[in-house]
Amino acid sequence: MKHVPAWPAMWVALWCLWLLLAGEWNRDEWIAAAAAATIGATIGELARTRAGVKPSAPSLTGAWKIPYAVVADFAILMWQLPQRRRGVFRERPAAGAWPAFLANLTPNAYVVDMDDDRVVLHDLVPRRESEEPL
Repeated sequence: MKHVPAWPAMWVALWCLWLLLAGEWNRDEWIAAAAAATIGATIGELARTRAGVKPSAPSLTGAWKIPYAVVADFAILMWQLPQRRRGVFRERPAAGAWPAFLANLTPNAYVVDMDDDRVVLHDLVPRRESEEPL
């Protein structure tokens, strides 16, 4: 019973991802998406249980700021690129893989290295809002 909540969630996510990437909504793609989602969710569940990881919902605390940060950072980059800036490397305490992924979505600050206790970012223009999820 412990596999019941995680497997369907992975299956639905993989099915939707297949249809999103395929770009078509016909019967053949639905069948292919179901087959790929079944295989992927089963392999994912086996790997998750072997690793001993408990399923949990990712923290979405900083996710709502990402669209604004992407647009603002794109404008900053377009303004600064002709000036040939080199940028700076910054080190922050690690908050986990999900916040690092969210911080990587903005074009100004991206994760270069990450380990258990720290994250190294590269900022073209030092701006805390670009690193907000971290």
